[in-house]
Amino acid sequence: MERRTSIARFFLSTALVAALVCPAGFATAGPAKKSATKTEAKAAPEAKPAAEASAAAAPSQEEMMAAMMKNAAPGPEHAALNPLVGSWKTTTKMWNAPGTEPTVSAGTCERAWTMGNRYLVANYKGVFSQMPFEGMEVLGYDNMKKQYVSSWVDNMGTGIMMSQGGAMDPSTKTFSLGGNMVDPATGKEMTTREVTNIIDNNTYVMSMFANMGGQEMKMMEITFSRVK
Repeated sequence: MERRTSIARFFLSTALVAALVCPAGFATAGPAKKSATKTEAKAAPEAKPAAEASAAAAPSQEEMMAAMMKNAAPGPEHAALNPLVGSWKTTTKMWNAPGTEPTVSAGTCERAWTMGNRYLVANYKGVFSQMPFEGMEVLGYDNMKKQYVSSWVDNMGTGIMMSQGGAMDPSTKTFSLGGNMVDPATGKEMTTREVTNIIDNNTYVMSMFANMGGQEMKMMEITFSRVK
């Protein structure tokens, strides 16, 4: 009898401890939910309008497609390059140092539009240091960057020279491209500036300058004369 009384007291004590330690309704209702703070209660009704406003601000698929098509369309900056299209004979002058006489050579160039008048591709052939020279340029106007962009490759190297610059000056029909190249003599990078001046529909001149040792020097000048 005494043993049973001790067991009963044990279970009663356990039940009282559980009642004191555990939240009310633990056995039937499960864990109590945390009550929302004033900040959370205020934010909850605002979350839905904010989400709706964000959805309303996002462009539709039709609007995104229209913007993409607008940026992909050739514009007046592309048309400004039309005088460069055609077959040309070239006269190239190259300077090794300031104040020296240039080396003069002759060549040819073919320029034509590709991909719906978006990019102007030039294929140049000439002579460099008494060796056959070939070069190719892809020139265009980036509607997103609002700049002319150019890439140049030739058979005298393995790199791709990238350059870019602002829109053409309509009063002088001149545009400039800036970039960087590695000096083959020193292996150091130097900045370059290329200026193209459209004289008329049958003539244009491209001049290239390089910053060498902190001083800009005219390295090359090519005069393009139309063949057809």
